[in-house]
Amino acid sequence: MDKRYLIAVDLDYTALDNVYELNDITVEVLKQVKSMGHLVMIATARPTCMTLPHYKRLELDTWTAICNGADLVADLAGEHQTLRRKYMPASDLEKIFDIIPLDEVDDMGIERNDVLYIHGTMKGSVYHEEMIKLSNVEYFDLSSIPLVDAGRIFLRIKDTPEVMECIDELKSMESITLYYRKIQLEQPGVYMSIKSVYADKWYAVKEAAAHYGIPEKNIIAFGDDYNDAMMLKNAGLGFVMCNGNEEVKREIGRITQYSNIEGGVGRELARLFDIKIK
Repeated sequence: MDKRYLIAVDLDYTALDNVYELNDITVEVLKQVKSMGHLVMIATARPTCMTLPHYKRLELDTWTAICNGADLVADLAGEHQTLRRKYMPASDLEKIFDIIPLDEVDDMGIERNDVLYIHGTMKGSVYHEEMIKLSNVEYFDLSSIPLVDAGRIFLRIKDTPEVMECIDELKSMESITLYYRKIQLEQPGVYMSIKSVYADKWYAVKEAAAHYGIPEKNIIAFGDDYNDAMMLKNAGLGFVMCNGNEEVKREIGRITQYSNIEGGVGRELARLFDIKIK
């Protein structure tokens, strides 16, 4: 491929083997792609504190989309600068918590990049346990929820008819985007993730491409879930991981041959850029 490309890569279930480690094959190929003059950027739901180790391992100096694109950050490895912030205003949080039946909530997190407000324990998710370990954490009671400008709200709530009605009402709020899925941990429940409609990985990746003078048709993106869908749909080449969400795979259509654990990102890029994997 003889043009200059921007490769935007999600982390969890995409470039990472697990919560902690990048896949070795993917690292090897991304570094080779960089040596060919192309750009690599991370586009993740993670806050800075959970992204920085992977940014350093990839030896990046590009802009980074964190917190699902709620923050766009430059020079993450040094004195990083927030280039733009698309948070939900406190007024939206007040509306959201008026809709959610709080007596059905088991755990809740309110994220402002590396600041994390928590109700409950968030046990049962290695990802959230790592977030709690690395973030600046403040605990709160549901009687005194911090109404702050926030990058994301995530919560685990009981699976009841009342909760499903509240999801329908939340969907009607034009200023937010809601993702939810039913989960099976110690007890059945619903996991919900809420962010500003203006906070999307695609908007951040698009701004980065414009900054670097790369046309949108020369963006190659990799992801696995709902929060990657707009990025994958609008990139010149958008790939859903074969281990990714089934609905997103049907929507996007272009699927990697190999999973995240098999180095699917690296292997797909090696094919595109004619790179031999060691």
